[in-house]
Amino acid sequence: MSLSIQEPLCIENHDLKLPFDAEMIAQVRNQGRLTRFKEDAIIFKEGDQMSMVPILVEGRVRVFYRNDNTDRELLLYSVRPHETSMLSCVSFLSEENKVNMYAVAEAESVLLYLPMNTMILWSKTKLEWNQLVVASFREIFDMLTRGLQSAGTASLEERILDFLKIRVNTENSNCISMTHLEIANSLGTTRVVVSRILKTLESQRVLSLRRGTVELLIG
Repeated sequence: MSLSIQEPLCIENHDLKLPFDAEMIAQVRNQGRLTRFKEDAIIFKEGDQMSMVPILVEGRVRVFYRNDNTDRELLLYSVRPHETSMLSCVSFLSEENKVNMYAVAEAESVLLYLPMNTMILWSKTKLEWNQLVVASFREIFDMLTRGLQSAGTASLEERILDFLKIRVNTENSNCISMTHLEIANSLGTTRVVVSRILKTLESQRVLSLRRGTVELLIG
């Protein structure tokens, strides 16, 4: 995780592919700001006050809780481009426009920023936007529920395998670029425990380990 390494982009040169009506697209073009974040860059952190609301256009972002006292993280959910409002709904629906979590680019990502007032106006006047927000909250709830069910009923080895299979499907590749610490943080455990389980799985020819990479050998 690094500081927000970002680069402003020209919004006119981008096909945003957003599921908005013509009026909303016009507002995006007139008021929006497009920014590219390098992999592992911080998009927002706990306590940040948001004057602009982010919408993911390209890439992938992970949202997590971090305990700075123990230097431990707990993955809440990941966001992909078609999940339009899953980043924005955690900021513009807060009374103080503050976030209580972290968001980091898992890959090079492009985000669209819109003024908070525009998002509030959309929430009052645009059915399309409200449908997206409700769908996002449902998806977030489902992911958190699946995580809690897995933590309560599955062994850590099963959780690690399930997590790796989800990443394989998301990235369309059997090779996953993640360190043991990143996997541990995603599952709320320690690097030592994850390393031991991964080595056991490697001895069973379930996966192959290389520096900073895990290759899944089973479907």
